[in-house]
Amino acid sequence: MCRKTNGTVSTIKNERGGSQAKTLKFIAAAGLVLTVAVAFAFKDKILAAFNPISVVATIAGTNLKETDGRTNVLILGSDRRASGIESSRNVLTDTILVASIGKVDKDVVLISLPRDLWVKDPNGYSSKINAVYASSKDGSGADKLRAVLQDVLGIPIHYHVMVSFDLFQEIIDILGGVEVTVDTAFTDYAYPIENMEDNKCGRTDDEIKKMSEEGKSDLEIYFCRYEKVVFNQGTQTMDGQTALKFVRSRHGNNNEGTDFARSRRQQKIITAIKNKSLSIQTLVNPAKLKNLYDAYAQNTDTDIDFGAVNSFYLLSQQINFDRVVSVVLDDSSSAEEGGLLYHPVDSTLYNGAYVLIPQTGDYVQIHAFVQKYLFGGK
Repeated sequence: MCRKTNGTVSTIKNERGGSQAKTLKFIAAAGLVLTVAVAFAFKDKILAAFNPISVVATIAGTNLKETDGRTNVLILGSDRRASGIESSRNVLTDTILVASIGKVDKDVVLISLPRDLWVKDPNGYSSKINAVYASSKDGSGADKLRAVLQDVLGIPIHYHVMVSFDLFQEIIDILGGVEVTVDTAFTDYAYPIENMEDNKCGRTDDEIKKMSEEGKSDLEIYFCRYEKVVFNQGTQTMDGQTALKFVRSRHGNNNEGTDFARSRRQQKIITAIKNKSLSIQTLVNPAKLKNLYDAYAQNTDTDIDFGAVNSFYLLSQQINFDRVVSVVLDDSSSAEEGGLLYHPVDSTLYNGAYVLIPQTGDYVQIHAFVQKYLFGGK
């Protein structure tokens, strides 16, 4: 994660296997698509509007909700696809990030939460936080998750926006690909192939049971569900599908199989999208801008009213984007840096799942941590 030092942003360690903890997995998509909406309405201000974080500030306009001078926005990244087998399963919000925009301080604080955080929803049902959104069948998933986040962080959540993998990939393809520098070459032999999740790879149920009892891995049993992906070191142009593999890969070698490594790759894609969006080829192409806007309209779930885009945009011009602070709640950092969670060895109370819970047993310490970053001592 990152912590501000004398008005700048410095890198802080954030690593925990198995959790996507936080890292701005879909901030790229969320930020850019919202920016596109602003840009489409205000083409004369498009250079400023295409900043991928400035769009977050647009939702803190003078006529919008706020508490103590800050507007807090829940940004969700869904791993659900629009088509195929994955389209019918529950929506897991594997990226959960709250952006707090200060109308007085003119700053942005990004607070990321791990998907394995064990929480209780407003109905008293306990689960991992990434399952809360999907637990509601009446369309109130976002409201339910907002209530949970308010309890965990101790701050109100004023708005929300969710984006999907499809949107992420479509934006990059509309832009004609993005240029990315791969710092560390890696190979992932277990990248999941879309729509192959239920394929038995020609094996019978008895064969699968026997191989499982023999201790064979999923990769050995279900070899046809995975593909090998390779990324060579150096600068290269990635289309949407390649970029998606780059940010989703979980099992790369050369120390690229951790959540922290994935976070670095995701941030590279954010920068690459921003750079391509700012290119003259994009800015002077009305058709491309319209396609970006249409992609946003079809692939987001949000309660942000774009009819108020004038006031949204006003504050974005005043935000100091050198004052963007990113903090992560995890189980590996020091307490001062967000390490306020731990993994209980005995998982009996959590249905046998890998979970993270507050070290103190409640959210008081987390509340104090969040207040420090929002109102001083950053």
